[in-house]
Amino acid sequence: MSMNLLPNEDTIAAIATAQGEGGIAVIRMSGPQAPDIINKLLHNGTGIDSNKMDSHHLYHGFIKNPDTGKAVDEVLCVLMRAPNSYTGENIAEIHSHGGYLVPKKILELLFKHGARPADPGEFSLRAFLNGKIDLAQAEAVSDVINAQTEEGLKQAEMQLEGVLSEKINTYKDIMLDLLAEIESQVDFPEEDIDPLVKKDIVSRTEGLISEIGKLLATYEEGRILKYGVMTTILGKPNVGKSSLLNSLLMRERAIVSKHPGTTRDFIEESIDIRGIPLKLIDTAGIRAATDHVEKAGIELAKKKASEGELLIAVIDGSAELDQDDIEVLSEIKDKNAVLVINKSDLGLNVSDKELAKYIQSDRLARTSAKKNTGIDELKDIILDSLINRENHSKEGEIILTELRHKSALETSAESLKTFLKTFQIGESPEFSALDLRVALNSLGEITGEVTTEDVLGRIFSKFCVGK
Repeated sequence: MSMNLLPNEDTIAAIATAQGEGGIAVIRMSGPQAPDIINKLLHNGTGIDSNKMDSHHLYHGFIKNPDTGKAVDEVLCVLMRAPNSYTGENIAEIHSHGGYLVPKKILELLFKHGARPADPGEFSLRAFLNGKIDLAQAEAVSDVINAQTEEGLKQAEMQLEGVLSEKINTYKDIMLDLLAEIESQVDFPEEDIDPLVKKDIVSRTEGLISEIGKLLATYEEGRILKYGVMTTILGKPNVGKSSLLNSLLMRERAIVSKHPGTTRDFIEESIDIRGIPLKLIDTAGIRAATDHVEKAGIELAKKKASEGELLIAVIDGSAELDQDDIEVLSEIKDKNAVLVINKSDLGLNVSDKELAKYIQSDRLARTSAKKNTGIDELKDIILDSLINRENHSKEGEIILTELRHKSALETSAESLKTFLKTFQIGESPEFSALDLRVALNSLGEITGEVTTEDVLGRIFSKFCVGK
């Protein structure tokens, strides 16, 4: 991706709201020419001089084409003057009617009169380059937009507010203090370090390694919150897989029929289970196929099972296990799975002892999808299968959601461990200081003090245009 990563004098523009039918669209500009372009295009009958527009105030008027004098749309416009804006530059926003045509025509006028199309994420990139937000906060802008559950949104908003950055900066402050102590030994090598000071340095370093370790331990939960979990529902025909899907979704999504083999392909739906986003895939029933179409569906079901991070196997608890059930149970053995014993309202003819060779007892849920019972218990078991509740993050606690952050913290922790080892055996302070600097720079990669053009390009290219 080609992206200008240095402060420049051009003005960018893009539609900031989702395109399509809607009441309002927001067209955004950022750059030095934004007030002049507004001056050319915004009219209210008596004339609007952008030089006299108050910052952060809405003005009513019409966007007119200067070449024809015809109004394109009736709008509200706000000018946010530098440096008190999101990007730190002059920003103008035009709030027009929604739809496809009107915002597009206004955007074309902006391009014609001095703006250029914004690259994906370029508004947030400019905010980062101008020091309005750090890199971790910039990444959180995208996370807020793409959050799939309430819990995921809370984490993204906390990161956007700077909670993660504050924690990282606290780690950096401790490292800087340690570095000052060590580098003083470089300047005065003839002086032995005081035993109490040495003990304090060791204690602070060990404490810092422990704190970073705790934050690293949250990554798996954060990854699940951000990206969700691909979850495959397996079972032979007529055990209630589609009914179970409908119960979890609380709406009729899959066709429910007493005739076996109704589901030939697969159905995919997203759902929030106790704050965890799951991508549920209801597959064809696994059995000895009666035709080539059903056989293809069964092969696809097994493929989806191999790809799933979580498997939900369903059996008919009112009937004894048969060979088709055994094949399904074999698919979940030694995998991250939950077993649903469905149709429990009809009486149970399957014992936990029979199932113990395939799955542990705390992963069993007894349900009646038809009567909608046992569904809450199933949701709790799904949560436990994905997240260790003992290590589950507390309310208001920031967790890691980005692999980039995890990698940087791991590098920092390893460098701290190396520093601790060399320091305790009395290695030259120059070597110890080098390890501390590596640890410090690794943390700087998270907030953006240390970064490369390639990293920035990869991060901001994932943003939508207008953000």
